[in-house]
Amino acid sequence: MRYIFNKIIRGHWTIENQLHWVKDVILGEDKSQIKDFNPATNMSILQTIGMNLFRSRGFISITEGKRWLANKWDRLMILLA
Repeated sequence: MRYIFNKIIRGHWTIENQLHWVKDVILGEDKSQIKDFNPATNMSILQTIGMNLFRSRGFISITEGKRWLANKWDRLMILLA
């Protein structure tokens, strides 16, 4: 029973560290000035898509992926391909 509980807790923290923390700290979701529900939801979805694109291209660090992409619009097509 204890093993199952520990596994569930670790699974939750994996989600917290890989998704929520990145969105809060790296992408500044908590500091967003978007307060209306629909636009905030849309922005959250776009951020999640962006994170998944970076991770699908092998970036473990979202910050590293953002630096790689910064002001290099030709790389955006590589990311989307």
